Formats: sequence, structure tokens, C-alpha cells
Amino acid sequence: MNFASSKWIWNSATATANTVVGLRKDFTPPLGKSLIAAEIIVTVYTSLTFYVNGVYIGSGNEPSPRPRFARRFCVDLLPSFNVFAFNASTSSSGANDGALIASILLTYSDGTKDTLVTDSSWRVKSAPPLGFEQLSFDDTTWPVATVVGSYGVAPWDTVLVDIPADPPVLGLEHTEWVWTDVVPASGTLPAGSRAFRRTFPLAPGQVPQTATILITADNSYTLYVNGVTIGSGSNFKVAQKYTVNFASAPTELVLAVLATNSAASVAGLLVAMEVNMVPTGRTSCTAGAFVLSDPGWKSTKGAIPAGFEQPGFDDSAWPAVAGEATYPATPWGTVTIAAPSSITI
Repeated sequence: MNFASSKWIWNSATATANTVVGLRKDFTPPLGKSLIAAEIIVTVYTSLTFYVNGVYIGSGNEPSPRPRFARRFCVDLLPSFNVFAFNASTSSSGANDGALIASILLTYSDGTKDTLVTDSSWRVKSAPPLGFEQLSFDDTTWPVATVVGSYGVAPWDTVLVDIPADPPVLGLEHTEWVWTDVVPASGTLPAGSRAFRRTFPLAPGQVPQTATILITADNSYTLYVNGVTIGSGSNFKVAQKYTVNFASAPTELVLAVLATNSAASVAGLLVAMEVNMVPTGRTSCTAGAFVLSDPGWKSTKGAIPAGFEQPGFDDSAWPAVAGEATYPATPWGTVTIAAPSSITI
């Protein structure tokens, strides 16, 4: 799957920050055809919630405006009429600041396939009414979408989207170095250990199979997934690569890191994860998402609380981390990736 034929679309050529935009596409199969399922790849600047036939499927791209990283979903379809709907918004204003791109691979009961792409045939409206995602909603009075760019063409030529794949393809590009403090002009951060957490809620019906994780820290770290120790490292110039296999189906994925700055100096944490999931009851479709070190992570600068690595730990009072620089920025530069190791939890 790819976005080669898809267009970046929005409600107008100039976006308004924090305005919710509804996007809809309905589809009826050709006579004699019966739909069974769809794979969807999608990304947006900045955030989205996705529905099929009025049912919540998942969300993506919060909190950072990272259209570089797509979400991949698998859904069952009704045999005939189906509606794909997105509730989206952007955090900034201006030309090309709001845009969504998607490709939908449809599968029929006879094994043949068809593809829907985002283009000017979609219906788009600002501040959509309640229930706009439902099958019964009438969108015939909605304006058609504005095409704000083609995939791979300016101004979107730099957004060559990473798409979750099986097997995973994961790198550190566009990942942020983060820490718990706003970096002073001197670049010097205090010595000590910090606890970090990132919770990734799973889309309904999606069963995680594997998570591939790249991680390094200046100066050292220990990584936990759902409370289980995965590994550690003490050289920020080398990232460890872990493949975490899930023996049972968790309801969420919690990444927790204990990172240490061994002396007053530069400090940072760098993480990229690609998680692959399979819908309940099906094995021929892979869903996936990326989770990166960014302001969606939380941390505390105080004493390390007991049990902070456990899924049930309450981190609601923890502040967001501070972004420092995007890889491979100085002073860290390029990081090499160690040979992978595998663990089952």
C-alpha cells in the first residue's frame, strides 16, 4: 500500500487552527460484488479520529504535527454500502497547514480488490454536526474537498510517509531527543535519574503481535514494556533494537524508561517504536502505528516513584517532556543501531 495516487485534502486551501473538520467518503460496490474488509493507511497534519460505518476505529498523530508517520488500520466492512469518516484538526493556521491523505484497499468476497484514495470526490465540512460519521447521515449538501497537494509534490515533497509494515521497517529519522527540562542556553542539565512514560492505547479489536523499539539515552537507560524489563544501554552513540513479542493480548502498551544523566552535562532520550497488530479473527491484514519520543511522553524530575513502570501507574500529574532537537541534530549526531534482540512478554 502507498499514497502514490492519493491527494492531500482539506476543507479549504488555508487552514484555521484548532477547527474540527469532518471528512467523509461513502462507497457502494459494483453490481454483483460483496465487500468483506479494508486496509487503510492514513496520516494528517495534525490529529484525527477515524470511523467506519459510525464505529470508532482509532486515532493518530497526536501530539506532534508529524504527517511523516502514518497509521494503518484493518476493518471489516458491510457487504454493500460503507462510509469512511474522519474527524480531524490542525494546530496551526495557514496554507497547507491542514491536510489529510489516505489510501483504502478494499477486499471483495471473491478475492478481488479495489482502491479508494483521498481526492476531490470526498465531502468535507468545518465543525461537522454530531453523528456525521454515521451510515444514515446525509452529506449531499457538504462541499467537496479541496486538494491542497499531491503526494510527493511541493509543498508535500518532504513528507515521504513511513507506513507501518510487516516485517517492520524502522529508523530514527524525525525522532526527537527529549528530556524533562527545558534546555538552558548553556546546554547543561543537572545530573540524576529521570522516569519517563508513554501510553499507547490500542484501537478496538486490534491485537498487538510485535513491537520493534529503537532506543538510546545520554547517558544511560533501562527500558520497560508493560512493566517487564526489556533491556538497557549506556552509550548514546549506539541505539539498541528490541523486538518485543506479545504472548497475550494487552489492552494498552506502556513504555517506561529510567534514564540517567551521570554528570551535569547534555542529556537526552531518543525512542522510536513500530507496533504491529492483527484484527481479532483475521490473519491476512496488518495494522500498525509508530510511537516516538516527543511531547506525548511524560516525566518527573522528583524522586523516582515505586512502580512507575507498571501499566496501572497514575502519571496524570506528570508534566510533558521537553523536546530538545530532531535526530540527527548536534550535539549527538548520527547514532548507530546495534544488532536486534528479541524478548517475549
